[in-house]
Amino acid sequence: MTKRSSSVFDDLTALPAGEVEAMYEQTVERLARSEEALIRLHVRKKLHSETIKFAVNKLSSPPVLEDDAEDELINLAVDQKQAFDAALSHRDELVKRLVVPRHRVANTLADFYTKLTNVDGHSLAQEMEMFARFFELQTMLGIYEEQQDKLAELNRSRTNLLETIKSVNKNDRRLAQQIAQAREGAKELRNEAGRLRAYLKKHESGPGQPLPPPTPEMNERLLSGQALSMEEFASMLEHGGLTEVESASASTPAPREKHEPGMRRAAPTRGKRKTSTSRR
Repeated sequence: MTKRSSSVFDDLTALPAGEVEAMYEQTVERLARSEEALIRLHVRKKLHSETIKFAVNKLSSPPVLEDDAEDELINLAVDQKQAFDAALSHRDELVKRLVVPRHRVANTLADFYTKLTNVDGHSLAQEMEMFARFFELQTMLGIYEEQQDKLAELNRSRTNLLETIKSVNKNDRRLAQQIAQAREGAKELRNEAGRLRAYLKKHESGPGQPLPPPTPEMNERLLSGQALSMEEFASMLEHGGLTEVESASASTPAPREKHEPGMRRAAPTRGKRKTSTSRR
């Protein structure tokens, strides 16, 4: 004996129709909430992905946050990236101003200081020129010290940005897992809603309204070779309209087939072969 396969509606057959309808409505509501949550997760993941791309210069502008999508971590990452870009720009401006290496400026400044303090016999004009160059070298050396401060600030900004982007990337992976789980849950709810809807549709179909009997017009249209709808065919099948049409067509004598006149064929005659009496 073969085992009878269970139906997908086995758990619903013993329930009243009202309870099944309530189950269907609840499933549809849960599905709607699940779809809304899935959309919010997609929006958040998109913001995290755009933040990472903005941090690595794959996007020129930061992500746009809506009022209902505020995220402190994303705001922090955007602020740190802008601070890093500002520090990088300041560093580049200082580098353009620093043509001579720092060690050469420091050595030249030491030589001028030695000449100004130990050597005598310089004229006033020479001393004024040497002091002017000495102060200029001091200013240049101060720019190098400012560069060291900017480099330290740039390194701090880079380190803070990297740590924040690590957290953003971690949240991005977690959001991807949540999206996969929410998508699977929405799929199960969608399947369940479809199953309940199919059961309700099957339960409500029933025997339906009785089909009306066929009209004489249907018989005439059928005899004349015109097309009928499926409802009209079903009506004629249920009420025996097709058998009446067939019997009516069978009682009508078929016209005699007319043969067109053709050439008369004469019957072949068989005779004896005539032979000549004289031979040559």
